[in-house]
Amino acid sequence: MIIKRLGIVLLAALIGMLAGCRVDAQNAADLRVRVVVDGKELVFQASGRVTVGQFLQQTDIRLGELDRVNPPEFSPITDNMLITIVRVRDDVVCNDEVVPYETQYLASPDLPSGTTKILQAGSNGTQRVCADVIFEDGVEKSRTPGNPTITSQPSAEIIARGVDKTKIEPITINGLLAYIIEGQARVIDGNSLNDRALPTGGNLDGHVFALSPGGRQLLFTRKSDGTPTPENYNELWVLLDTSDPAATPVRLTALDNVLTADWVPGQPYTFSYSTLQPREQAPGYQALNDLNIARIDSRTGKVVKATPVVKSRPTGVYSLWGTVFRWSPDGKSLAWGQADGAGLVDLKAGVYKKLFDFRVYSTTLSRNWVWLPDLTWSATSDLLAATIHGKPLGSEPEETSPVFNVALTQAKDQAAGLFSVDLVPQAGMWAAPEFSPLLDSTSDYQQGYIAYLKARNPIDSVSSEYDLVVADRDGSNARIVFPGKDKPGIKPLDNLFGNEISWSPDGRQVALIYQGDMWLIEVESGRANQVTVVGKAHHVRWVR
Repeated sequence: MIIKRLGIVLLAALIGMLAGCRVDAQNAADLRVRVVVDGKELVFQASGRVTVGQFLQQTDIRLGELDRVNPPEFSPITDNMLITIVRVRDDVVCNDEVVPYETQYLASPDLPSGTTKILQAGSNGTQRVCADVIFEDGVEKSRTPGNPTITSQPSAEIIARGVDKTKIEPITINGLLAYIIEGQARVIDGNSLNDRALPTGGNLDGHVFALSPGGRQLLFTRKSDGTPTPENYNELWVLLDTSDPAATPVRLTALDNVLTADWVPGQPYTFSYSTLQPREQAPGYQALNDLNIARIDSRTGKVVKATPVVKSRPTGVYSLWGTVFRWSPDGKSLAWGQADGAGLVDLKAGVYKKLFDFRVYSTTLSRNWVWLPDLTWSATSDLLAATIHGKPLGSEPEETSPVFNVALTQAKDQAAGLFSVDLVPQAGMWAAPEFSPLLDSTSDYQQGYIAYLKARNPIDSVSSEYDLVVADRDGSNARIVFPGKDKPGIKPLDNLFGNEISWSPDGRQVALIYQGDMWLIEVESGRANQVTVVGKAHHVRWVR
């Protein structure tokens, strides 16, 4: 009896289980699922208990990597569930755009005031701008533009604009004055109103701008007129006759990539030069710190002979910025200067001998430039003066000392370096000392003078204003001659090329740049005359 009852119970349980399975299977098969995708609503019957992701895999609906599914793919399927699929596409869309040309105005002393002349017509360039665009169901939802890529460079419109020359008082110019404005060489000859362009072409970069002692020839460097290449930093050119408006400059093709060059006094058509290797990092080149002497043909300008004097090699600290050179007036000695010293070139041995030793001024290194000393020889070629980095005032490191002095040393034959004195303590880093020529017998001081710029704030001489000071060549009897305490000072930092001082051939006047224009100052009377009104003059050179 007990066994019979147990059998009945088991049979009933089995029947119940089978009935439950049929109900579950029926319920699973009856799940109705709606899917909204690609702009349509589709209806499906689910075949079992699965997740949204598994369900979609059983259909012909394919998901892209960026598509969004709601509810999430891990959610279980339920009856009458609505699944929404948003198609997401990430595309790169590029468009070409016009790059408008700029208009540049150049001050021109060759045109009457108020008149203009188009020197170069402008033309637009093009650039391609690509953006990362997100589309959702074909509708743009976000756009992230990238950096534009120039596909063709615009060409600037260049317009010359006449300047008001009424500020220029007609005065006699003793010798030939040369300067650069907007990449163009100009000279003032005989009279302050006789200002004309030299046929050098444009793009002068200022690395080399050297008049021969008589003013007849001009050495200069310029950027290439063609497409720049990594191998071509600049080109060296010579103008054989500055008095001829129709003269054609000659490119010294064998001497590209020149950092410095200057004529050798007493040796016609002969100059020294040093070279560089272009590079992308600041300052745009690697100085080779070499020294060569070349001679050119007086008729053709072609290089006849080029002789190495100092071989290329790293010298000194931060030597990639190069070496400055200065010939003595008699052409027998050559001074050099680098970021950590200055001295004389042993022309026979081909080495640099140091007479001034100082630490590199490190404060400006973060601005990607290095200070180099200025050099000047006395008219008798026996004294060498230089701006040097001085000792600290307090406990600051020597590399950050704010002190810059004008120092003087004997630099003649065997006596070179026997003494060194600070001629002008705390003159400032832009002192740019310059000895005058010997004066004639009518002067009270025939040995000549030394001119230099004196910082009004010598502790911050980098950005300080300066005054022009003239003293006897031993530094005595110093006096300010320009611009005067009641006027703004000279600001060398505003001039990309520094603020050089140039003496007249008779040693009675000084030329320099003040507020963007050239001024002439009579040493004895202090009278000052503005001789340009272009606003961007630099590289003043004054020779006989």
